Amino acid sequence: MREIVTIKDVAKRAGVSTSTVSRILTPRNNTYMRDATRERVTRAIKELDYRPDVRAQSLRGMIGTKTIGLVMPDTLNPYYQELAYALEEICYKERYGMLVCSSKNSISRELVYIDLLERQKVDGIILTTVGLHKARLDGLIKRGIPIVLIDRDVPGTVVPTLFSNNYMGGCQATQYLIDLGHKKILCVAGSMNVLSNIDRLKGYTDTLGKNGLEIDKKLIIRKGKLTYKNGYKIMKDLLSKSGDEFTAIFCLNDLVALGVMRAIHEKGKNVPSDYSVIGFDNISFSSICNPPLTTIAQPTRIIALNAFKTIRKWKEQALLKKKHRFWDTKLIVRESCRENRFR
Repeated sequence: MREIVTIKDVAKRAGVSTSTVSRILTPRNNTYMRDATRERVTRAIKELDYRPDVRAQSLRGMIGTKTIGLVMPDTLNPYYQELAYALEEICYKERYGMLVCSSKNSISRELVYIDLLERQKVDGIILTTVGLHKARLDGLIKRGIPIVLIDRDVPGTVVPTLFSNNYMGGCQATQYLIDLGHKKILCVAGSMNVLSNIDRLKGYTDTLGKNGLEIDKKLIIRKGKLTYKNGYKIMKDLLSKSGDEFTAIFCLNDLVALGVMRAIHEKGKNVPSDYSVIGFDNISFSSICNPPLTTIAQPTRIIALNAFKTIRKWKEQALLKKKHRFWDTKLIVRESCRENRFR
């Protein structure tokens, strides 16, 4: 069993006080240390294989824990998996740890995990909330916990919030289908309780209007969650009636698009010969399904990087600014859309 080495052991080996070792272990406090002293302490740390207790240092206010908390609504959703993957890569390069929590779209679970992360003394929390109230968020801020919101806002707070430009993505997807000659475009939008969905749908309706096309409310499906299962069920129900009312389908995420394509294939129809389908998110599955899915890519890694930088800047400089930041989406053309034969 490894013998526990303490800061006193390091100080004794280096011939200095424990406070000197402590100052060297705290980057912001060791500016005025003599090089010879720093070298002796550093050598003693290596020789003894000393490993500081980061949490104890954090409790004494010396440093942070170098740990980030990530709370997501659904870890089974590939978009959030890819967000977590991108953030973990960044944390690894910066020598940070990461704690990942899934609220499973439950506000009560979300609150439990936020409380847990606060007690773990994480340096900050990156959160895609499912309904956190302003008062609770304000309480976290007052206690000095850096919070960054991704994809969803809490109105009235001063918390930095990072988004893809979902409105732009909705416009890009709809305009692409229109340019292919489609005039009757179904939109599988899901429930409108999430800002990103609202913005994507607005991009769809505004683009139809800009092109002089009718906004047919019967072609906007606003029910259910944006899941593979729900996309499959919606399309199966529509095709059991007729399916002649539309020639293209805009799905507000890729999981829905994959479910929609399965229902089309089971009906004996073809994508894109009978229906063009476009998704949103550019999850990894979208490039390997059959046919490969045309979609709207979100800059997931850029958002993850900026969330991390915001947490670190806030922690180091106690800097807090309410700022909505948006990054452009990108149309990814693959094989699930084609020119409308019935223009």
